[in-house]
Amino acid sequence: MGMIKTLTHLFVAGLSFLALTSGAFAKDPPFDLPAREDLRKLRSAIVSTSRGDLYFELFPEDAPWHVANFKYLADKGFYQGLRFHFFYEGYILQAGAPTNDPDSGPGYSLPAEFNSRKHRFGSLGMARVKDGSNPERQSHGSQFHLLLQDAPHMDGRYTVFGQLVRGQDVLRQLKQWDRIRDIKVFVRE
Repeated sequence: MGMIKTLTHLFVAGLSFLALTSGAFAKDPPFDLPAREDLRKLRSAIVSTSRGDLYFELFPEDAPWHVANFKYLADKGFYQGLRFHFFYEGYILQAGAPTNDPDSGPGYSLPAEFNSRKHRFGSLGMARVKDGSNPERQSHGSQFHLLLQDAPHMDGRYTVFGQLVRGQDVLRQLKQWDRIRDIKVFVRE
């Protein structure tokens, strides 16, 4: 577990360098938060990958900005064709970098929405930069991670905004450089 914590800290340190040098985390999201009753309707998503589909329950009550942002980017086709650029076998997989630079993003950040959801196998959470350069502990605007094992050391430090409910075998097969074909966030009427 010590090696995993060290790798997590190194990865987050790389993101903090980006925040200090490019201003990628300086702007607010380019959309307004939907009304509460509209947010509650955003309850599920499908992440279609080169290895199959992942089905998620979303948590708009716990992480409204993160769920709204996921829908906003999915509706724009932002994630289509992107690769899972960061992978640590048996621990974490990350996607959402729109260029070959693994620190790239949409040019804005999200407010921290830490909640009581635990980081466990299949959790859908958002990357963020290191606390030293990010005192508000804001989340990245587009890069999300999927956990391949329980990670209680991440609880209260990263925002969980969804949980895998179907496609566990697909998640276990995913590796670095596999592609996202599309992401759909569904509105429940």
